[in-house]
Amino acid sequence: MDGEPDRSSERVRRISDALHKLTGRPPVVDRTRTGATRLSVRVVEQPDRTQTLAVLRVLGLGDRFGHSDNARWPHIWVEIADRPDPPRN
Repeated sequence: MDGEPDRSSERVRRISDALHKLTGRPPVVDRTRTGATRLSVRVVEQPDRTQTLAVLRVLGLGDRFGHSDNARWPHIWVEIADRPDPPRN
């Protein structure tokens, strides 16, 4: 469909900008094996309740999101698919 990649890149930009503003850190941008764009932000401090809720709202704009904790640091991530999955019934 025409326009879908543009909507996807706009979502990536909007989510990336919001995460940067909320966390003070620019997200790292990667591509997944499935072709989605993954934005990751390192967690450096415990956010307050208001910031946590704002970050969760932003993560909810993506198609998948989560939290990972590796040997170096914890981070949150959100994936934006090039083509969104069809609605589930």
